[in-house]
Amino acid sequence: RAIIDARTSNNMTQKELAEKTGIAQTEISKLENGIRNPSIKLLQRLAEGMDMVLNVSFTPREKSR
Repeated sequence: RAIIDARTSNNMTQKELAEKTGIAQTEISKLENGIRNPSIKLLQRLAEGMDMVLNVSFTPREKSR
């Protein structure tokens, strides 16, 4: 869902993102539909194509009492 949100916030179509990143539009569609799991390297290419910074983090869960 994050890929779709980022792409649409940049007013980009899948085709435009494909052209900027060199990633096939069919692959972008698979990623957005949850059919394919992206590598960090692929996420980085997508982020750069949308002029964004990729931010991956681990955040501690709140401990239950």
